[in-house]
Amino acid sequence: MDLQFNTSGDVVGHVGMTMAAIAYAPGQSAITALLADTTLATAGRWTLVWYGVDDASQVYVARDTVTGQQAVAIRGSVTDSFEEAFWLDWFQEDLSVFRMADWPYGGAPPGAKVSHGSLSGLGSLLRVQDASKQTLVAFLRANRTNALTAVLGHSLGGALSYLLAPYLHQEFSPEQDVLDFWPVTFAAPTVGNGTYAAWLQSQFAASVSRYYNSVDVVPHSWQDLAWIAASFPGGPKMPLAQGRLIDGIRDILKLLKDSYVQPGTGVQLDGTIVVTDDWVQEAGTQHVSATYLSLVGAPPLTSLGSGKAPTTDRGAPPTAR
Repeated sequence: MDLQFNTSGDVVGHVGMTMAAIAYAPGQSAITALLADTTLATAGRWTLVWYGVDDASQVYVARDTVTGQQAVAIRGSVTDSFEEAFWLDWFQEDLSVFRMADWPYGGAPPGAKVSHGSLSGLGSLLRVQDASKQTLVAFLRANRTNALTAVLGHSLGGALSYLLAPYLHQEFSPEQDVLDFWPVTFAAPTVGNGTYAAWLQSQFAASVSRYYNSVDVVPHSWQDLAWIAASFPGGPKMPLAQGRLIDGIRDILKLLKDSYVQPGTGVQLDGTIVVTDDWVQEAGTQHVSATYLSLVGAPPLTSLGSGKAPTTDRGAPPTAR
């Protein structure tokens, strides 16, 4: 049940999505309990070895007790994707898509650009400390392993994986042509332009570990705004407020000549539209981590061992609502 560079039986999807969902759990003790749950795809083999949280971020490192492999899991934003405010915030604010900046940490080819908001999110992750005031980078430096380290997340957590993995690669193996930190993402939006996406695909094998639900809105942000505007054919229509925001984003990106691209074709998970008359509810259902766990064929996270469901957020199971 380790996250080796091998999708045989889709172990990567099962274990990776389970860890990404666990990242939404409310605190260190809840994450520890879920990792110990032998009924989940992680099979009780992974233990928590580092945990950091602040007002903006929650991230943990788990280690496979059999292979010694480590994985870094990043939580997405803590908001309820079944609420209209989530989608208004997403289209207005998330990752500050109207400002692109050159990738500042080296290794990428000339012209590689990412959103300014993505860089801010990465900076936040790098400042998070555990209870002993140790940062993530300091922990990884003190606990180096020769095994491939997965850097994973769902939704915004997945987007940040596309920055954290390259950053860690440059921190520990600058300019080396090795795959030491591997982004494994679920429902991730785009974070950069075509040059950056091509680098993620060629250097970090990002395409084979980019999982997306075919009818989830978020993975189409911000590469295919026309798809979002016409989402859920035969089902609910996008509300006027969101439609106007999409039109505005498209016009501004065109004016700025900013173009966002996903790394490679990815791994498409064939979702099914639940025909309702509420676009927000449909979008929330298609995006939450419970849906992704089901689509990859992994057991659901139904409790934390204390009778409480995971925290409601952008990616929490619907049972948390």
